[in-house]
Amino acid sequence: MTAMLKIGRPEILMSAEGPNSGSNGSGGGDTGASPETILFPDDAASPDGDTGGDDHADAEDRDTGKPDDTATDDPADRVPDDGRYSLTMPEGIEVDQELIEALGPDFHNLGLTVRQAQQLADRFIEIQGRRGRAAGEAWAGRVQGWADEARKDREIGGAKWGGTVGSAQRALSRLGTPALREYLNTSGGGNHPEMIRIFAKVGSMIQEDNPPNGGAGGNGRKAETAHLMFPKDAPKG
Repeated sequence: MTAMLKIGRPEILMSAEGPNSGSNGSGGGDTGASPETILFPDDAASPDGDTGGDDHADAEDRDTGKPDDTATDDPADRVPDDGRYSLTMPEGIEVDQELIEALGPDFHNLGLTVRQAQQLADRFIEIQGRRGRAAGEAWAGRVQGWADEARKDREIGGAKWGGTVGSAQRALSRLGTPALREYLNTSGGGNHPEMIRIFAKVGSMIQEDNPPNGGAGGNGRKAETAHLMFPKDAPKG
């Protein structure tokens, strides 16, 4: 059976390098921690990224399921006549009621009591929780790896890194939308070297509102964004 686990994948990240960008300023560090952010410094994730708590803590507090001669009438020790099993999930995990109802007849045919079915659910949640945490740590490591790669890139990293991040943030501030911000945060794409590269290039194009040369945006007029991105398509007149 499955349960809809609220096992959080890591918060994906985009913030400028600064005092909170890592433990040593190099962008590396313990992969168990949340990766740094590059493009959105205010969207940092919580340190542990854990939204579900101890997935199996409640399960450990439940009865072991061993027969209890003093409580033979406990409903949990009975096989439901109608094949409907009422199971309890730990805090932070939602019951997939549709799946439980689909498996109910199979549990009934196997002669499982409610307590035994609960033990199976607890074990499944424990395993899935462990898998989810491992997957989250692996993804966080990958996103952090993108940031480290970008910082070392010959074109945008090294001594150019501060200017690169500033230009990329300028582009997102001027041209980005909340939807784009959400996408970059949830996908981790904002840490990818190629994403940072293209935003930095756009940011450098819109750095000055009044370019010194003629054409659209010159002579004291504010530069149009479309012309900055497509300079050959200057407006007529």
